Amino acid sequence: MTKYPVIQTEHYIVYVEPVQSYWFIHMDVFKWTKTIRQQFLSDWNDWTEQHKNKVLLAMPFIDDTKMEKWTAMTGFKLIEHHKCTDGVVRKLYKFSCAAAGSK
Repeated sequence: MTKYPVIQTEHYIVYVEPVQSYWFIHMDVFKWTKTIRQQFLSDWNDWTEQHKNKVLLAMPFIDDTKMEKWTAMTGFKLIEHHKCTDGVVRKLYKFSCAAAGSK
């Protein structure tokens, strides 16, 4: 599958990977500070507001404290433990842009 950058800064890049009717979210972080976090949340909220018809999914390959903080910060919710094609069970998170826009 192909990932497409949707938010791009010198400090982070957010990508979407279309799979069937869903968009999987990926993120590369190069630098993270309190100020960058605030900018990311502004960028994230602006972007999700523009995509209210989309359901976003995230399935981290690394499940650690940083991922827990990221899902809480962005509003992703754990929906299931999914057995992947490689046999590994991973957490699957869901974010509804429509629900986020109604806050």
